[in-house]
Amino acid sequence: MKTLAVTGGGCCGPRTSPGANAVSVPGEIRTEPDVLRVVEIGRGNSAFTKTFLDLLDERHAVYRGVGTPAVVRMRGALLLALGHCALPVTALPFVLEELESPHDAWLTAAAAHVLRKFPEPSPAFTEPLLSALFNIRHRDEIVRLPHDGRDTPAGATTTAATEVIRTIGWLGRAGMSCVPRLEALLARNPGPSTSAMVTRAIEAIRSDDDQNVPADAWNDEDTATAVASSSTPDISWVRFQDHSGAELTFADAFQGRPSIVVFFYTRCDNPMKCPLTMYRFGNLQRLLEQSGLGEAIGMAAITYDPEYDRAERLLQYAESWGVKPSAMHRILRTVGDFASVSDYFALGVNFSASGIVNRHRLEAFVLDKSGRIAHVLARRRWDAAELVQLAAPLVNSGRRAGLRSE
Repeated sequence: MKTLAVTGGGCCGPRTSPGANAVSVPGEIRTEPDVLRVVEIGRGNSAFTKTFLDLLDERHAVYRGVGTPAVVRMRGALLLALGHCALPVTALPFVLEELESPHDAWLTAAAAHVLRKFPEPSPAFTEPLLSALFNIRHRDEIVRLPHDGRDTPAGATTTAATEVIRTIGWLGRAGMSCVPRLEALLARNPGPSTSAMVTRAIEAIRSDDDQNVPADAWNDEDTATAVASSSTPDISWVRFQDHSGAELTFADAFQGRPSIVVFFYTRCDNPMKCPLTMYRFGNLQRLLEQSGLGEAIGMAAITYDPEYDRAERLLQYAESWGVKPSAMHRILRTVGDFASVSDYFALGVNFSASGIVNRHRLEAFVLDKSGRIAHVLARRRWDAAELVQLAAPLVNSGRRAGLRSE
């Protein structure tokens, strides 16, 4: 155990001082109670921001061997702690990720709620919020968010859709592009309560006195960093099995031409993650062929769940989403060593005690001709055209410095 001295200083300001009351917290955060204890101590304190962000990394040991409900509880608590006062820009990718790929009503509600704590509404928030609204409506539930002393009354209940619609209204003029979709929703008569909330959101957007759309306070480039290459491990020996049952090594699959690699698993029950990934993988395959790059750029979708996702299951799943697997466009499972692949790509995934995925992020990679990572797109829905644009320059060149976007 270690001791932090915590005072009752101002919200979101530093609250540590040598003379303050001492509070014991775990030296290593490894369990859900550890996380909740740190959240209780540090919410509203900017000195804890990095700790909370580190705990949101799916690879953190705190997620290892626990069930999905525990993962949801911990991540929701961390998002609420980060947005207790003013949401920091470094937390935006995690918040927008939950909105863009909504699945759990409470986690979606928490993400929408804390987004309103960001200092400036941005047009970049519209698509994630619309995705949340139209994809969580049929999974919505009554949830309770902790009282934060501002716009959440003590003991009040809410729903994910309510929080999302309120946040769309909060966008004001920045949410103008939401209006046609909201009006289309009203035309379908979604019920008196939803209709009233949507109407208020439209009125809030249209009545915003600021006639100038705010400049984006955040975009994907804000979180881009160069991909390091000096310490790239050698996994050329790692073995895979493809959709046809044929075995090959990493070198066989990814050396000699640029490649685009995505990850999924067939037991994923979030339609906005793995099913959508495979659907877009099919679109990517068709775009490469139409662009004349079908033989120049390889493609692979690799499962997080190699013990369950055997060759015949991979083939059936891919074909059900419109993919036409081939020697250039493979669906792969590792044979015996998924850990080396996970480490190589720094995959945002973790597993329950039974070995089933309990959490994963959206992620796509562009590899150069040597199989080294050139570009990473993470925590956001990737676009086929964007990946082709990143991969195409590598066809006739050596490795180029890439970007990791998280």
